[in-house]
Amino acid sequence: APSFVHLSTAIAANTSKCLKIAAQNVYLEGNGAWTGETSVEMLLDMGLSHVIIGHSERRRIMGETNEQSAKKAKRALDKGMTVIFCTGETLDERKANNTMEVNIAQLEALKKEIGESKKLWENVVIAYEPVWSIG
Repeated sequence: APSFVHLSTAIAANTSKCLKIAAQNVYLEGNGAWTGETSVEMLLDMGLSHVIIGHSERRRIMGETNEQSAKKAKRALDKGMTVIFCTGETLDERKANNTMEVNIAQLEALKKEIGESKKLWENVVIAYEPVWSIG
């Protein structure tokens, strides 16, 4: 998943049918006047089929909530994309024995947004990435 400015280069260089290029993020609204944001429609126009949502850096630095991540996922799934949905706890949460609670809350927000639709869940990849292990 290269940065947005390198996506088109990665797409053009990808000659493998097995390798999928993913975007690192997407905006939770559709096309519109969202300066600096990238909509699902834009990613699809580029030929992308996969997007990472809820990465720990988005949550920590940008303040992205579980609910916002879930809304982004729903929007991408509704448009036919595959969502790589990130979950994970911080070191403080781990030390407080809250690993399960944090990850369940992240997944519950996703479940609340997309419901029980087997069609949508078939296009969700859960990426467990403990925040404390990054670096």
